[in-house]
Amino acid sequence: MRKERENRRKRLTIGIDVGGTNTDGVLYDTEERRIISSEKIPTNHADYRDSIEAALGRLLRTADSEEIISLNISTTLSTNALLEGKGASVALVLIGYEDFPHIKDEILRTVSPAALLSVRGGHNGWGKEREPLDREALTRFAREEAGGYFAVSSLYSPRNPLHEMEAAGIIRAAGCAGITCGHEMARSKLNSVKRTVTAFLNSSLMEVTERLIQGVEFCAASHGLRCPVMFLRSDSSLVCGQWCARFPLETVFSGPAASMRGAMLLGGVRDEDAVVADMGGTSTDIGVVKGGKAVYSKEGASIGSYRTMIPSLEIHSIALGGDSAVKLGKGGELTVGPERVRPYCRTSEGEECGYTPSDALSALGAAAIGSCGRSLRASNEYGGRLGVSAVEFARLVRGEVSKRLSEALHGSGEESRRICVGAPVASFACGGDCSVPEEAAIASAVGAASSSLSLSCTVSILHSFFDGNFYAFLPAGQIRGTDFESVYSRSRAALEKYLIEQAALMGFNDAAAEISEEREYIGKERSLMSLASVALNGKAVVHDA
Repeated sequence: MRKERENRRKRLTIGIDVGGTNTDGVLYDTEERRIISSEKIPTNHADYRDSIEAALGRLLRTADSEEIISLNISTTLSTNALLEGKGASVALVLIGYEDFPHIKDEILRTVSPAALLSVRGGHNGWGKEREPLDREALTRFAREEAGGYFAVSSLYSPRNPLHEMEAAGIIRAAGCAGITCGHEMARSKLNSVKRTVTAFLNSSLMEVTERLIQGVEFCAASHGLRCPVMFLRSDSSLVCGQWCARFPLETVFSGPAASMRGAMLLGGVRDEDAVVADMGGTSTDIGVVKGGKAVYSKEGASIGSYRTMIPSLEIHSIALGGDSAVKLGKGGELTVGPERVRPYCRTSEGEECGYTPSDALSALGAAAIGSCGRSLRASNEYGGRLGVSAVEFARLVRGEVSKRLSEALHGSGEESRRICVGAPVASFACGGDCSVPEEAAIASAVGAASSSLSLSCTVSILHSFFDGNFYAFLPAGQIRGTDFESVYSRSRAALEKYLIEQAALMGFNDAAAEISEEREYIGKERSLMSLASVALNGKAVVHDA
């Protein structure tokens, strides 16, 4: 045993996924790409740290703390906080929107700031200052709202973030709990409303996320772990706690992203197309794989009515899960969801509960979920309303869930493979073209354990035919000049530097930058005079991940 541990020293990761029903954990060998051990425990919604502590403690029974190179966490905390309205109050600063009331109104129809300041300033589409920033008004506002959370959005800040950066400096000097600037979330992309909403929501999640990070890091330290504690983003990549604390909104879809990655690994997806479905307690999340690569959302993550600029996998969710409420209409029609209830099989007498697909599986003996007796009694009661036996009613529910799952899978395209994961899914997936990997019940934890870095950014170089200049718009500044080769080389170097620095902040100190480009010309002639724009597409990679 000791020799085996010596051979695998410093190559193990722990992945923990905190789901709506269960918290799953795996101990994963990164070199051999195999699961060493796994755990599944009920999620404590009152304290996620308690669930993570329990999973971590059990997993470390089969490994020494010195063997672990990374503890990776995926969680629904951000999603739940937004949907349940549990985020912190945020003061909003709008710069340069006074002449664009329609944009300002749309922002304020989407978010409700605790306090609002709208001042002169901002830039135009070429990054030139429209009006000077009203620093006096900003200083007064910052002092009035000192100690709270802030979001700052300036007109065209992705083209020139100077006014946002100055405003942030003034606010920090007055004292604040946290602040997000729009250009930090946009990564050079334009869209005033989405950028502002994204910054606002990000600041609202800082407080609750900071508590989670502190709790997880305390758990890791108490078990003697000296490895980095990482968190899964919505694009299935990892970031360290420091980054997660700054940009907590980026974890909003970490659970579905983890399950997608885990399903591809467990299902052996290489270069083919596939549809992946992850069934949990509340919903089934469906993603698409093209040529062995998960499809990303071009529009950014959507959370309820919010549209954001957060990088995310393309995930479609339906209200169908193991704990979805099963109801009978007046005419005997059967519906499943969208509400979630506590199953009969998981409750004690006298507790509030409802019939669910989990009860159907328990009653049929298809899954060992809680009390089979309670589920059978409930199945008998519901079946009596339709004139059928308990077993027949449970089969009806199981059939309805299987039908809806199959429709959702086939409605996502004609991809050759359909892979289903999640704790209850093996009992509902049907049909010869649906596969359920052996470790499907812990796919999210596997995805968390096997994740690595993913960071990309595009720099646009635009040719102004009016003044002859080339303008390069970087994530934190601007380069311009009449000499294209100079602007191009400086922009490429700046993008590479930005990617490597950002990767280091995310917790990856050994990342390299890869850059490709796309050129657009006016007319058929390919010359410097007809060059309209150049897009430098950069990504940070870790080659040994």
